[in-house]
Amino acid sequence: MADWFRNTTWNGDIEAAFEAKLSRARGKAQYLNLQAYTLLPAHPRAAAELCLRTIAIDDPAQTARAWLYLGTALAIDGDLDGAIEALEGAIEAEKRHPTYRTAAYLDQALLVAVGRRVDLYDLVMSRLIKEREVPSSYQEPSALIAWALIGNERGEDVATVAASALDSLEGASESIAVLPSYICLDGLRSRLEGIADR
Repeated sequence: MADWFRNTTWNGDIEAAFEAKLSRARGKAQYLNLQAYTLLPAHPRAAAELCLRTIAIDDPAQTARAWLYLGTALAIDGDLDGAIEALEGAIEAEKRHPTYRTAAYLDQALLVAVGRRVDLYDLVMSRLIKEREVPSSYQEPSALIAWALIGNERGEDVATVAASALDSLEGASESIAVLPSYICLDGLRSRLEGIADR
């Protein structure tokens, strides 16, 4: 039997049972976040509502993650601009409480690049450059992809970066969590292949 805070389906009865248990629980923000995360693939709107409740609690250990999950829920639901804003909320929460980090900057950079949000290119690129100081961060597929797409839009020679991004996606499928689930791998590969001249 699944934990009361890890329901994969959501309806009135399940929600009522969850709320009854939550009302008696300590650390409500953690349980809201866990339930939101579990609901993301099949019920992104319900997950988003739970994330907003978590954010309102403002638990330093859970707030950045709740913003990250909210960004994921909005992206799954097709609201890329809302997702980018929510991921900015995660980044701001991390600044207030640096002990609790997420990969929100990577997801945001990827969404900005895929969505061609030119107005945010400088911001996300500065974050990628800053994080690149940690060598493994630059090898993240999301970072490589964002770097290649944004660099290409700016007219930079990023063929080798695009090739590295393609290599990082080698063997990946929609079911493997190399990238966030809301990213279409086939369309992304096609863009990267054009940049890498493959």
